[in-house]
Amino acid sequence: MGIKGVQRFFYAEVVSTERISPSLVRVVFGGDGLADYTSNGAADECVSLYFAGEGEDKPPAMTEKDGDWAYHDIDEPEYRNYSVRSWDATAKEMSIDFVAHKGGIAASWALAAAPGDVLGLWGPRGWYDPPSDTAWQLLVADLTGLPALSRAVEELPDGFPVRAIVEVLDNGDKIPIETNADLSIEWLIGGNGHGPSRLADAVRAETLPDGQGYVWFAGEAATSRDVRKYLRKERGFGNAQFETIGYWRVRAEEWLQKYEAVEDRLHSEYQQLIDAGAAEADADNRWEEMLEEAGL
Repeated sequence: MGIKGVQRFFYAEVVSTERISPSLVRVVFGGDGLADYTSNGAADECVSLYFAGEGEDKPPAMTEKDGDWAYHDIDEPEYRNYSVRSWDATAKEMSIDFVAHKGGIAASWALAAAPGDVLGLWGPRGWYDPPSDTAWQLLVADLTGLPALSRAVEELPDGFPVRAIVEVLDNGDKIPIETNADLSIEWLIGGNGHGPSRLADAVRAETLPDGQGYVWFAGEAATSRDVRKYLRKERGFGNAQFETIGYWRVRAEEWLQKYEAVEDRLHSEYQQLIDAGAAEADADNRWEEMLEEAGL
């Protein structure tokens, strides 16, 4: 499930960079390549960033075939997915916040980025989609989900009741969120690959308000699955009442090696569900169960 919009390829040029907290670097992109970009309006609007290879000043461009933008005839460059912290439709500038950890192609790139550097960009898509009758929201994230959470809170109407739980690495990462909504926020220190996350326990400890609510979670994939199971099976939330997204994985290389051994079988079973008429949300729930059953 999710919100897509018009998905295509763009080049994005660095306009400026700024260290906004001990753990976050903000990069502002612009340039002629983003002139035709159109936001999909989702608070957790997401794009794929493609990185130049050795000896390249920018990655190769995607090509379009029958409306599908992809690397049809060449190897796909290395890429990572990131939330759009903000999009200025007038200036045609996009801000993206990178977690500034050691290692990893995206973090290393962001720490060294300078005006004029160019990335490839594909998107947008998104998942945050509360029903119109939502009376309150619970938004939960680690550092990777903080930019989207902040944007969601900022865009809520005056006085709307919203509870946020955010797990960061440093007290300096408690970035103020300006909003007219009725915001209650709890900051946790830890997790984020430097220790066990406390987010799932924090969600379980919440006393949820009466009325129709909406829960959005973004963080480590195993924690995301734990929260999804709790909301579905213990709280009885319907598919439209929540969205949980795994933005990253602990020991990702180890997980990928195990996943590749069963990938074909799992995708075949998933496609059988879709072909049999299962709703996409129900198929996605079953997908998570299949991963867990496979030890993933």
